[in-house]
Formats: sequence, C-alpha cells, structure tokens
Amino acid sequence: MEGDLRSSILEACGPEDDGPTLLSAERYERAVGRLERESGAQSAPNLHALIPYLDFADAYEVLAGIKQRLPEDMQESLRGFAPMVGKLTQVRNRVAHTRPMEIDDLAAVHDVARACYAESPAHWSTLGKTLGKLEDNPAYVLGLTISLVADPDNAPQHNLPAPEFDETGFFGRRTELDRIKKAIKGAYPVVSILGDGGIGKTSIALKAAYELLDDPKNPFEALVWVTAKATILTVNEIQRISGAIETSLGLFASAAEQLGGSTARASADPVAEVLSYLEHFKVLLILDNMETVLDQRLREFLLDLPMGSKVIITSRIGLGIENPVALAPLSNEDSTKLLRKLARVRNVEALQGLQPPAIAHMVAAMKGHPAYIRWFVAGIQAGRRPEELLQENDLLLDFCMSNVYGHLAEQARAVLRSMQALPGRKSQAELAFLNDYSANDIQSSLLELITTNFVQMQGASMDQSSETTYQLTDFGKQYLDKRHALDALDRELFEGRSRRLADLGVKLQAESTASPYDPKTLDIKGPGDFSTARLLREALRSHERGESDAALVTCREAQKLSPGYHESWRVEAYVQAARRDHVAALAAYERAHELAPDSTTLKYLYGSFLVDEAVDVALGLKLLQQCAVAAEVPPLVVNQIAWAHLTLGDFDSALSSASHAVSLRPDRYEGTIAMAMGLRAAVYAMQKRTAILEYGTSVEIVEQAADLVDSGRIEMLTGEAADRVVQLVDMCEDLIRTLDEDFLLSNLESFAARLRDRLRSLDPELLNRRVGRVTNIPGDKLFGFARSWGRDYFFHLNDLLTDAEWPYLASGVWVAFYPDEENPRGARAASLRWLG
Repeated sequence: MEGDLRSSILEACGPEDDGPTLLSAERYERAVGRLERESGAQSAPNLHALIPYLDFADAYEVLAGIKQRLPEDMQESLRGFAPMVGKLTQVRNRVAHTRPMEIDDLAAVHDVARACYAESPAHWSTLGKTLGKLEDNPAYVLGLTISLVADPDNAPQHNLPAPEFDETGFFGRRTELDRIKKAIKGAYPVVSILGDGGIGKTSIALKAAYELLDDPKNPFEALVWVTAKATILTVNEIQRISGAIETSLGLFASAAEQLGGSTARASADPVAEVLSYLEHFKVLLILDNMETVLDQRLREFLLDLPMGSKVIITSRIGLGIENPVALAPLSNEDSTKLLRKLARVRNVEALQGLQPPAIAHMVAAMKGHPAYIRWFVAGIQAGRRPEELLQENDLLLDFCMSNVYGHLAEQARAVLRSMQALPGRKSQAELAFLNDYSANDIQSSLLELITTNFVQMQGASMDQSSETTYQLTDFGKQYLDKRHALDALDRELFEGRSRRLADLGVKLQAESTASPYDPKTLDIKGPGDFSTARLLREALRSHERGESDAALVTCREAQKLSPGYHESWRVEAYVQAARRDHVAALAAYERAHELAPDSTTLKYLYGSFLVDEAVDVALGLKLLQQCAVAAEVPPLVVNQIAWAHLTLGDFDSALSSASHAVSLRPDRYEGTIAMAMGLRAAVYAMQKRTAILEYGTSVEIVEQAADLVDSGRIEMLTGEAADRVVQLVDMCEDLIRTLDEDFLLSNLESFAARLRDRLRSLDPELLNRRVGRVTNIPGDKLFGFARSWGRDYFFHLNDLLTDAEWPYLASGVWVAFYPDEENPRGARAASLRWLG
C-alpha cells in the first residue's frame, strides 16, 4: 500500500511541484531528515528523492491533498480508504518498530487491501502482486526482510522476545493489563503475575513490557527478559523441558549475561553482578516462570533490590513479598474471539462456519485457557473433528498434537527430526542444509510447523544483529520425545551433517581471517552463517568455472534462505561486476551495505568497485577511508585510497597515501603498487604545478618523491615505479634549466641526485632509460615513433614490455624506453613502457 501511494503521488505531480510546497514544511523536514540519516546530507533534494521517505500516513495525506488530479477510480478508492487510515497507520507503526500486534490488525489490513485493489487495480498494482503472492504461497513471507521508513526508535534497550500472541494479536484483559502497568510504576519493587499453567501469564507480561517501551513516562533505561520455563502442564503429568534453567543461580547468570552483553565474562557471583547493574541503571527485570527456581537466594535477591529498578515475575506460586496480580481465565467472550481469530488466521474452514452455540460449547470445555484453545485449533486444522477432541479433555494436549503430527507432510516431519537430533535455535539456512532442502521447501515446511505449534520463530537478539531462528516449542519437543523418539540412524545422519557443516564453517572462518579483503573469501561471524556461506562458496566456484548464471542462481537461493546475511548480496555484486553489469552490481552492493553498514571488509570491496569501475569515485573514496580507521589497516586498503585520489585528480593526497602505504611495511607486491602509484602521482602533480609556474611547490613534490623512494625496500622500485623515477629525473633536468633562484635550484639538484642514486642502486642500466612522447602511430600499423631529447625513435609492438599496453599508445602519451642508437635501420626504442 505504502509503495503504491508513493507511486500515485509521483504520477500526479508535475514539473511545477516542489518538495516544500507539496509536502508541507513539517513533512518536508521529516522526509529530508530520513534521507540524510540514510544517505548523508543532501543539497536541496528534489521531490522524487524525498517521496520514498514518506511514511504511510504522510503519503496518504499528500495524496489526499492532490486528489483532484487523480483518476476517478483512484479518488473513489481513497474515499473508501480514508476511514481506516488511522487504524492502518497504527498497524504499520507496530510493524516498523517491532511491537506486538492487536487482535484485528491482520483482518483490518487484509480487508482494506482487497477492497482497495478491487476498486482500482491499475493504481494498486504492487498491492495486487503482493496479495497474489500471499494467496499462492503463504510461505513467501518467511523470506522477507521488513524495512519500512521509520524515524529512530528511542525506546529503551530491551531483549523482549516476539510474543506468542502475535499470530492473532493481543486482546482482552485490559483491566489486568492496566493494573500491572500501574503496579510497575508504583511503590512496590516486585510485581508478580500469578495463575495456572497456560493461562497467559507470559503473554500479558510481554504485552505490558512492550507498552512500557512506548510510554513517554516510562522510568526505565532497559527492559531485560529472562525465562526459567522448565515444565509443560498436561492433564496427567508435568513434563520436564530438557536444558531449561533449573536453579536461581542459573537464572541470575542468564540475567547477568543479558545485562552485560554476550561478550561479558562469567561472574563468580552473578547475583551481586545483577544487583550492581540494577543499582547503576534503572532496569525492569522480567523473570518468567519463577516457580521452577524458587529458593531462598531468589527471595533474598528480591528483598535487596536497589531503588529505581524493578522486577516482574510470572509464576504459579506467589512469594508473599510482592504486589501480586492474579490472572483469571479468559472470559467466554474473549475465548470465543481467540478461537474465531485463530480459525480465520489459519484458514480452518471447519471452525469458521460454526454457529455461536457450537462455538460456545467448545469454549466452555476449554475453560478459558489460551494454550488449550490454540492446541485445539491446531488439531482441527490437522483434520480431526471437534467432538472427537472434546470428548477426552484430560488428554487434550497430547491428543491434539498426535493428530497434528499425523497430518504433517513428510518434509515437515523430517525437519522436526533434525530439530530433535540437534536441539536449540536453528536458522532457515541451517535447517535447509541438514535436510537437503531448497529455500522454498524449508520455508513451506517451517510455515506448516509454525501454524501447528511444533515450532516457534524467534527474532533478533538484544543487539538486533542476529537473524530469525526457529526451534521446537517446549510442548512440541516433549511430545516428540515421548511419542516419536528419534532412532539411531536418523540421529547419526543429522549429527554427521552438522559436523560436516561445522568443519566447513571453521575452514571458511580461517580463510576469512587469513585474507579478509579477498573478494573470494566470506565474512563469517558465527555458526549461523555456515550453511549460507557453503552455498556462496559454491556460487564463487561456479563463477570461477565461467558459469556466472549458475552462480547467480545460487546467490538467489542464499538470499532467500538468509535475507539478512550481507554476504549473499556481496557475492552477487562480485559476480555481476565481473559480468560488467554495473547496475545490478551496484544494487547488490547497496543491499549488502544496508545489512552490514559497519563491515570493514564490505566497505573495502564496495568502495573498490565504485572506484575501479568509475561508478561513484567520491563515494568509493569515502567508504575506503572509513576502512582506514581500523586499528591495523592493511597496505592494500591504503593503496586503494591512493588510487581513488589519483582517479579524482587529487595527486597530492595520492602521493601522501602511497607514502603511508609504504610506511606500513607491505610485502613486495603491495609495496611495488604503492611505489608506482605514489611516483605516478608525483609526476602528475609536478606536471600540474610547473604548468602554472609554481616552481617552489614542484620542488617540494620532488622532495616527497625522493623521500618515498628512499623509504621503501629497493625491490619495490621495479617496473613502472623505476620508469617514473626516470621520468621525474628527466623533469627535474628540464626544471633546472628553467630555475634562476639559487635556493630552489640547489634543493632540486640534491633531490634529483637522490633519485639517480636510488636507480643506480637498483640497476645502473636504468640511468640509460629515456622518457619521451609518442609522435605518430600510422593507421592500423603495429609500429610507431616516439620523440626524446630531440630525436625520433622507431618502435614496434614487439618492443613493448607488455603487449596489453598497445591500445593505450597514441600521439602525445608519455613512454619510457632504452634508446638503441646503433640499430642499422635507425634509432629504435627498446623495452618500451606506456606511462600515460
């Protein structure tokens, strides 16, 4: 919708429209601010540059202001759209800022979307395509990365998980929710949410926490979530969750890790560490499922809480030292809403058409427990009859999951087996590798498992840097371990694949560490990248074999599996650049940079592309300079900066950068490059200064060149670098004949002597090299003439040191060569090199 609104604005605008007039001052400033945050300061951005930075509400308001310019069908569409703008804006903002959904969010957006498209399909084309994709393949959404225009989220730092109720949105329990928030802001340092298992304690605690994030009167600097959920309540037994936090000490260690970050060292006294954080910062610490770790240590901790920080606990058992909020079951009305909403979201037709009396009977049987209602709907979704599920209330949980499992596709069951064999969070890419699935296959399987409550999806971590992961739900894991235990062959299969992936990942990490700036190595931050990196290595190998199309197909697969992994796009950019498709390469580099704006390696590769291909040399230089702030910047980065300065015609900066590169003790290869670029820059700078009679500056440039030549190892002064020294000496001799100021003349003769001495140390024969200009290359012949010291010298293609330089030879260009005066057929230029 947002994209189509912006497109309609652009279609309706004429050349007379400008940003401030059309957008209003406030919207204009807001759009300019967003543009500058993403792309840097702009000078008077035009309307087309600003429209992409209008958010949903702004785009609608602008379009409404020029509706008389729109076709009648679009105007009619907007009139029907208007009453829902406020609601849709709220939904959109919740998505943009990763806030929990409300119960009618999905229905509101979907209904308005379909109505708009039906009213004016020509003007809602992007919307129509999206609706079609969702209808054809709902799993399409799992490959999306949400990126909406939004102003900075100034909410406190937090690690709140994605709520389980986001499928339907939170609803009901407003009175209890307000009471919890009021208690948090009140005098009590500890607030407890008490109730039976499956009653919704975790959900309402999360909802309260998310509402506090957006509360302007929120007193906390951070909200930290830690869970000790260790059991699942069934009708007949309490089942243990393997690997759960089982002691209060483990709970505090987890809290200390969240507060201190993943790099914080393990503390000998995590209780004291957590109390220290709570003393120095205003923190809301949320401890979920506390009944599993209740002991004296926890009670003492809660009694020692410092002023300013507070704790929320969810528990089936009260502590007696807190402000308790008891959570009752859902009312019949809210239970009915939840049941109907789930039926609609999951498209369970067997429930959607039921009459109110039948729904009321089902709701009453499930006693207002949200967890029971969700599992019941999953059972109906799997094809069971409602009355069969309700006849055995005491086995409802197990019975629902059994029937759900029976109706899962074999692909989905295989994914479950891999998650049983290898517990913990897994990315799409990891699961695809473990099961040998394509991106489409794994996305379809995960969507099926999510909608049947076997698998839960978890978002980014506290630093917002990790990708979406999937793991078995507590109940799903317990059910599978009990009813569908993994056999030895399956376990061996998945564990073997996991080991192979880990071994490959370690190898790729080692390659990245050894050669981080090589475009054929992959930037790997952790095990979550291993699987996608494996695909990208295959893409690079296909490219090396000349199979660029196959390489791009593999890149696309990697992008679908890990849409947030920047290397999936960086490798595509590398392949596209090699194919000379600079537009596609630029788009891929931009996407990679959006995903990893702080990656030094990416900045180097992106910047080098922009400079080498002359796409945007200024931006390329800026990115390269950002690389140079690293503690140990390698010479190749500084060499690339020197090349960018040369390309931009800033010869003084190029010479300075090349000198810096030599000071970094490069190897012979990088040192030779630095020396050649620095001396080339010195030649160009001296030519520029002498042309405008700035002789003093010219002498300073020769001095810098002499310093550069003396600073490097002698073996670096080979190839072009040596001939540039010859050229500089030749230019010094010309300038000596021009100068009449003794001080400058004396200095210039001294610097020229230093340059000759360096050539002599390398190879005395180099003192015989000449520098001249090409005077003529007849037609398409393979020979030409160069003039030096008042004499013409013949040369043939075979006289060039490098045949590849022949296309660059034209009248007026500089060349270096050995003069062959004794040639019986006339003076000839031997070992000729193009100097430009």
